[in-house]
Amino acid sequence: MACNSIVIAREVWDTRDLLPGVVSGNALNEGALSKRFEPEDLNALEMALQIKDKQGGKVTVLSVGAVRDVDVLREALFRGVDEVVRVVPPTNELDTAGQAALLAAAIRKLGTFDLVLVGVSVPEGENSLLGAEVAARLGVDQITYVDSLVELGADSALCKREIEMGSEFIRAKLPAVLVMGVYLLTDDPRTPRSAKAMLKLKMKKAPIPEWTAAELGVELSGAKIVVAGFEAIPRRQIDTKDVDPESGAALKAMLDEVL
Repeated sequence: MACNSIVIAREVWDTRDLLPGVVSGNALNEGALSKRFEPEDLNALEMALQIKDKQGGKVTVLSVGAVRDVDVLREALFRGVDEVVRVVPPTNELDTAGQAALLAAAIRKLGTFDLVLVGVSVPEGENSLLGAEVAARLGVDQITYVDSLVELGADSALCKREIEMGSEFIRAKLPAVLVMGVYLLTDDPRTPRSAKAMLKLKMKKAPIPEWTAAELGVELSGAKIVVAGFEAIPRRQIDTKDVDPESGAALKAMLDEVL
């Protein structure tokens, strides 16, 4: 069965290696931060491309807001998606509900779809509920913290996610929203493919359509984040301690100390 997938892609701050001076007083020094393609969104893109490779169909990528350092839509074109659209918000400080309203309207404008894929995101203070908000506005089922797609049928999707002490399998009827979780294994089946040199040459200057909130018929008054300030969290100093693994009393004392 051919599957039409829509991927939501975001450009976020790269918080892997924070340098001194990121926070000055209660203000954020954005010049000290680089940007990156949201990793779980990139995993969502890879899952959509794998579905297309196996079953056919179309992959469309949506992104809200202007380019900062990384043009995630052009990066998506370099990896082989069929269509991209930039949704232009009236302000760059939209909250999650505002972003979801724009994305849901854009998805409706695109027409019929089978899956919407997006990642869990926290680097910019987002509450990780964008996928849930989009699903609610579209009135479709959602599966969160997806690790892998086990089965995709004509009317349902079966997904796997890891939980404490095991795995969980969840089925949702189509169309549905799948929210990618943070996968920590080295053999992640959603490891993103590299951009293709031929597509880089072909798509380097390809026009990217832009849809405004007015064109989508979305009113966003009040859907704005107001940042009161930022506060740096002091680095924790964690001391190591040797515990005799054969001693029940020592292990119990360790657990009592931790808990």
